[in-house]
Amino acid sequence: MNKMKILILLLSLASLPACQIISPIFVDYNGVRRDVAQWINHHQLLSMQQKRALVQLSKAQQKINRFAEYDQSKQWTITQKNQIALYCAGRSVSEHKIQQLQEKIHGDETAMILQRYEQLAPKIKLDLNAVQCE
Repeated sequence: MNKMKILILLLSLASLPACQIISPIFVDYNGVRRDVAQWINHHQLLSMQQKRALVQLSKAQQKINRFAEYDQSKQWTITQKNQIALYCAGRSVSEHKIQQLQEKIHGDETAMILQRYEQLAPKIKLDLNAVQCE
């Protein structure tokens, strides 16, 4: 019986790193900065759905650094994608985790970048029935 417990323990410990190897297969990190993708993948307690939501949010958040440089149509598209990503992430991930991700993406200038984005972004209302989370 003791050998069986040890075997189960060893197998479960061996499977933990395998989850980190398998995760990139099920979560498409294309378009996400490498350091941010590694940060998301490093959180082993997050489900695949939560990781996908954070990836979707990071793709949208990365574009707001240069938001003022874009024309109006691109600003509207970026705002829409960012609002959808925030909505989707908020459904499965805590506000604290979202803030951590934003700090990882924007660094020390997080507050300034988000404040400037809020000032410049067009105000849109999402149709939550039409929103499709990744």
